[in-house]
Amino acid sequence: MTEGNQQANQQQQQQQQQQQSSLQRLGHALANIRKVQNMLELNYPHQVDAIKMLREAGDVVWEEIQRMQQQSQQQASQ
Repeated sequence: MTEGNQQANQQQQQQQQQQQSSLQRLGHALANIRKVQNMLELNYPHQVDAIKMLREAGDVVWEEIQRMQQQSQQQASQ
């Protein structure tokens, strides 16, 4: 393996590690959003706007997680 290939592999591994860290943080954020959403739905169902905003925020985070996972899978298959 040439030095250039090694550097490219190292960069790819670093990017994957950073992406995993980002995915873990996003996953944790999503879990917290959903917990608060559920608490509001159970205890304060009349807070319709707050519940709606949490649902929308959770959906955005979920979509980003899926996008990052797909991107990671595409990079791994190259």
